[in-house]
Amino acid sequence: MTNQGLIITSLILMLFVSAPAQSELVIIGNDKTVFSKLNTRIISRIYTGKVIEIEGVSVIPVNSTQTTSLRNRFLEKYLSQNENEYSAYWTVRRFIGKGTPPKEFASVTDIITYVAETPGAIGYIDTDLISVPSSVKIINQ
Repeated sequence: MTNQGLIITSLILMLFVSAPAQSELVIIGNDKTVFSKLNTRIISRIYTGKVIEIEGVSVIPVNSTQTTSLRNRFLEKYLSQNENEYSAYWTVRRFIGKGTPPKEFASVTDIITYVAETPGAIGYIDTDLISVPSSVKIINQ
């Protein structure tokens, strides 16, 4: 192999080895929900209990459990918070009587099942781990 061929092969290998696989975090909603797309600001307000209804429909957010990387990515992307900040926020809100944090599920499958069966429910999943079933719809990517 020539030096030029070796360099090109090395560069191609470096691209594949050094490029981390990007998984896609998506927000899903019940397929019968009246809202079809939600922006990041509204999602943040829903997960902090500031928006509880959209177009006359109660919105029911659900979380992954605290120890998952999925939840950490969600908090960072949509709320610009880490787990400690989010937990502290809900501790105060609960103490002053301003609501309770979203229900938590241990698996992505449980989140999908709950969202599919509950009108107004929204949750988040990683599309690299599971495909989006027809029983839910993507409302933010």
